[in-house]
Amino acid sequence: MDTFATLIDALFSPLWTPVLVGALIALLAFTQRWLVDQPLSCSTGFANLAGYLRPGTARDPQGDWRIVFLLGIVLGGLIAALTDGAPAWQGTAAEFGRFYTALVPESTLGSAIWWLVGGLLIGLGARLAGGCTSGHTIAGVAMGAPASLVASAVFFAVAVGTAQLAAWMLGV
Repeated sequence: MDTFATLIDALFSPLWTPVLVGALIALLAFTQRWLVDQPLSCSTGFANLAGYLRPGTARDPQGDWRIVFLLGIVLGGLIAALTDGAPAWQGTAAEFGRFYTALVPESTLGSAIWWLVGGLLIGLGARLAGGCTSGHTIAGVAMGAPASLVASAVFFAVAVGTAQLAAWMLGV
């Protein structure tokens, strides 16, 4: 099989390989940086979107492309979920693993509140860190930004610590 056919098979397989996904994300980040000379990020796009929704809020018209990027992430995820044959929301909580089952309430309302609070905490952390994980870890580290190197190290350390704490608390 030739290389092109292998690439086409990889792009249309049900589960993309991490190497392919990483390469595509890197290509997106560098292409985007080359086209608009701004780093790839999600939290700034959300801030720009909020600026449109809240009258009187200062917004950056030069950053409106980030709103399209943010909507593209949501639509891309939805399209991927709808085309893989089994959207995640039709599965059971057990598919998310023991941590999820042990920590998240079984009721739909309880789960929605849990996810909403988690999203708010992620948004707060992104604003406090001066950017989100994608902005710092993908774009900032690639550009060698010292603040992004520190922020990414903190993201990973907190993630590992949280996983260890959760495993200890759950007796896993």
